[in-house]
Amino acid sequence: SQVILEKFIADPLHPGVNELFATVFNLIGLVGIPLACIIMPSAKGQRFSAPPFLIASAAVGYGAVGPYMMTRKPVTSVDTDELGWVTKNVLENKVFNWFIVIVSMSSLFSTGLANALVEDLGGTVQGYADIFSSTAIAGVSSVDFAILCATGASMIPEDLERRGFTDKNKANAIAASTLLLPMIGACWYCALRPPLPENE
Repeated sequence: SQVILEKFIADPLHPGVNELFATVFNLIGLVGIPLACIIMPSAKGQRFSAPPFLIASAAVGYGAVGPYMMTRKPVTSVDTDELGWVTKNVLENKVFNWFIVIVSMSSLFSTGLANALVEDLGGTVQGYADIFSSTAIAGVSSVDFAILCATGASMIPEDLERRGFTDKNKANAIAASTLLLPMIGACWYCALRPPLPENE
């Protein structure tokens, strides 16, 4: 694990390890961004302030955001006039949303994963399975990444309800579909979701 970590420190995009794991390891630090886009519109009135937990998740993973998630209450309607400046002007901004789609999609190419999957799909997946089972850092970070992505997906039906989308079956299907491309799917959701209804 120490050797792998040193490789990432030396060259985060091309650490010389399995490309699938390199992508997961790079994306885990960014997964807090789509999480923030989904969580922050409902952050007002919660027991704890969300930003510290979301920021810490970039370094600590679900260990940071978990306590917040366990204490938050569902919010199905919001007053857009009461949204914080960052939420209203950044996290709800479609330009920013599409920017994170581009950044997340670029990771497939910057780490060499797209090319590796085309040239040797089986070998790439097997290489990931080998590193997952043989090193603690790969196993722990992969599981943490999966939990963070599942957390984001679980919040999507509630987020859609805040936006006036009432078909629960379709909302659940949309949430599940984001897991087909972990983290990247959540970014696409944020870019394509309807805006929050404006106050009359």
